[in-house]
Amino acid sequence: MKKIKYLLFVIFAIFMLVACGEKKEEAKTEAPVELKKVDFLLNWVPNTNHTGLYVAKEKGYFAEEGIDLDIKQPANESTSDLVINNKAPMGVYFQDYMASKLAKGAPITAVAAIIENNTSGIITNKKLNINSPKELAGHKYGTWDIPIELNMLQFIMEKDGGDFSKVELVPNTDDNSITPLSNGVFDAAPVYYAWDKIMGDSLGIETNFFYYKDYAPELNFYSPVIIANNDYLKGNKEEATKILRAIKKGYQYAMEHPEEAAEILIKYAPELENKKAMIIESQKYLATQYASNKDKWGYIDPTRWNAFYNWLNEKGLTKNPIPENTGFSNDYLE
Repeated sequence: MKKIKYLLFVIFAIFMLVACGEKKEEAKTEAPVELKKVDFLLNWVPNTNHTGLYVAKEKGYFAEEGIDLDIKQPANESTSDLVINNKAPMGVYFQDYMASKLAKGAPITAVAAIIENNTSGIITNKKLNINSPKELAGHKYGTWDIPIELNMLQFIMEKDGGDFSKVELVPNTDDNSITPLSNGVFDAAPVYYAWDKIMGDSLGIETNFFYYKDYAPELNFYSPVIIANNDYLKGNKEEATKILRAIKKGYQYAMEHPEEAAEILIKYAPELENKKAMIIESQKYLATQYASNKDKWGYIDPTRWNAFYNWLNEKGLTKNPIPENTGFSNDYLE
């Protein structure tokens, strides 16, 4: 009798072990959670302005939010036009370039600032000893021939006591400003410190640089920003918040680990491998610029936002004046 009971016990135990094993196997073979694919447009080729996006993708921050963010370079149409027409819900753009769109009533909103302060300014050939805006008088300036750009130059020159009429304007048609600057095509040009200035340094080309914001606080606009289509935001607030939460974590990680972040950028944009030293230096610089307080990454200061557009209004640089508090929102940041 005891043997029969023992045998029954053994059979029961084996049955339970097999059943548990099958359950574990079922758990292992369960289909992964399906992620929602969302398009996101860059403004240009991948660069260190975009690193936080790729870090968030690499580290799985989007996946944690149930999102598969498809980061794309814009095709023939500009990022803004694609977002305006709701062909993509989000993308990277600039507050100054948004102005003409907003003045026409374009349905776009800046929902996060990628970099806290404006890091653009004027780069000059160091051998010419141009150390401030007023000293640009009598020199050749490589221009994109954009009214806002030229008015910014005139504004900081005159505030510094210079004569804008004495600047020789030369078309800037190169992919970067360092090559024509070093070749003497022009003596100065508007650039972003994190790209052209550091590119020049990496190539051993000596330059001087001054920020617009140091001569005119009105010009401390947000560049770049993340923009979104207004209809998309109205219908997908939770999703937009999830995307920005993941992006914020990506930029925070890039701030704390700039060299690793640079490697991640290069992994997703291998064409940058031959510029690796420059990319790392650019990333180190931007790690100090994305946000002074990492917990407030992305926040747009209404006073600064309005100050720039009020300046544009005063100069009559848009088709219609842009009302205060137009074109931005902090509602999707956490």
